[in-house]
Amino acid sequence: MHPATPAAPPALGPGLTALVPIAHGSTATVYRALQASVGRPVAVKIDNRTLDTERDRRRFRDEANATGRVSGHPHVIDLFDAAVSPAGHPYLVMELCNGSYSDDVGALSPAQVRSVGIRIASALTAAHAAGVLHRDVKPGNILHTRFGTPVLADFGLAVLLDQRDGTEALDPLTPAYAAPESVADAVALPSGDVYSLAATLYALLGGHPPRLPGPGVPTTATLLELYDQPVPGLPDVPDALLAVLRQALATDPDRRPSAAEFGQLLADARVSAPPEPVG
Repeated sequence: MHPATPAAPPALGPGLTALVPIAHGSTATVYRALQASVGRPVAVKIDNRTLDTERDRRRFRDEANATGRVSGHPHVIDLFDAAVSPAGHPYLVMELCNGSYSDDVGALSPAQVRSVGIRIASALTAAHAAGVLHRDVKPGNILHTRFGTPVLADFGLAVLLDQRDGTEALDPLTPAYAAPESVADAVALPSGDVYSLAATLYALLGGHPPRLPGPGVPTTATLLELYDQPVPGLPDVPDALLAVLRQALATDPDRRPSAAEFGQLLADARVSAPPEPVG
């Protein structure tokens, strides 16, 4: 994709009005909009760049198809439409949410974190069954719906297992939450999503990803060294919950549970209080 001026809101398809920017990133801008035909508030994610190569077009199709395959699951963001603006900017029309769990890092109780984990593990179970790997599970990609439900969002790096062509190795991952095999060998596996979810839950409990006590983006060499270290304990986190996270954070992907197994292990883990409702 070539950088270009972000698509102007009036240049989108008919029926989307009152667009207001609510988030900016290096590759996309998200707008709040009104889907006038049904009076529904929506989020519109407009890519800041245009589709110039077949790889770019494939990546956009994969994101739309990956989200569409699991859209409708109660803990996956709903996708309403995917299109390209007259100026050549791809965009997605999605459920409007109220922020992400990046605002909750280190601020949730063990019971709340377990509850979030059970629900997102269910979303990953459905995604994997549909042949979709998310590949970028992290606090910023788990959103709060308007009704307080956690949903998995942003399938921009997703891989469709029946359509992979090897170019996914070129995609940038989020190092602090990426599985060891993703960093070392650019291998995309369902167990990598489980690792990333466990790293996310650890961060929601402890304020930082596992093995990374400080801010900043670690180098690949540093990450590979850190993966060999044990996952540190966390104060006030029940041993049973920490043990489940450590199992899912195993360096060897064959030792990790599946997404369905991870969800069940979380449900079985004892915490000091019953799971608190999160939607």
